[in-house]
Amino acid sequence: QADTEEEFEEKAKQVGVLSTENEDVRSLRGLIIYGAKGIAAYAVHARNLGYENEKIIQFIEKALIATTNDSLSVDDLVGLVLECGKFGVEVMALLDKANTSSYGNPEITKVNIGVRNNPAILISGHDLKDMEELLKQTEGSGVDVYTHGEMLPANYYPTFKKYSHFVGNYGNAWWKQKEEIESFNGPVLFTTNCIVPPKDSYKDRVYTTGVVGFPGVKHISEAEEGKEKDFSKIIAHAKKCKPPVEIEKGEIIGGFAHDTVIELADKVVEA
Repeated sequence: QADTEEEFEEKAKQVGVLSTENEDVRSLRGLIIYGAKGIAAYAVHARNLGYENEKIIQFIEKALIATTNDSLSVDDLVGLVLECGKFGVEVMALLDKANTSSYGNPEITKVNIGVRNNPAILISGHDLKDMEELLKQTEGSGVDVYTHGEMLPANYYPTFKKYSHFVGNYGNAWWKQKEEIESFNGPVLFTTNCIVPPKDSYKDRVYTTGVVGFPGVKHISEAEEGKEKDFSKIIAHAKKCKPPVEIEKGEIIGGFAHDTVIELADKVVEA
């Protein structure tokens, strides 16, 4: 057990990444861990929508255990990396099924990038279930909803288009969030790990939920089984804020998901 920072540093030498002396083995183990993390992230989003595949979970367990097994050769680990790729494809298919079954197939869509004169919530991350519940709970409240960064694709799903207070997208990618959250004025909800350390000037407007967390910011807890997550605090906060400052005008086009691209394949080839 390590209690002090110095003790943690000493322990890291024994169990950290560099404790594996063989560079090839070390690299392959790292690749497997990163792959398993990605698979797990997609599996969680699918599970949130009621879709699971036990074989995927079993592989994650198998892969993580393998990274501690010193008897495995480089060839064994290469084989596991390839298997990781196979399950990466499977979990993408599972998540695609979960998303499209729940919200329809993404459509080619013109997304508004301007603003309206209402208080609003900015939502980032990948969790479409959180997006759905936030839109339901803000409906009729006078609070608008905008996507940011990784949540941009939510604009392409048919189910979300029925919400008139879902205005569009605000800003650019995750690395611009420090400037864009500042000008947004309202609270921001992070549903996955695209958060960067917030500035003190807007830290009190940052909310996290699900697997995301950051010291000193508010966290919205998971709902009890069979109930919706409670977004009432962030909605109440939004009502006290000024509307977003406009940083762009016009529209952007997106929604070119695989089903749409396949439907347009003949036209693309002819072009």
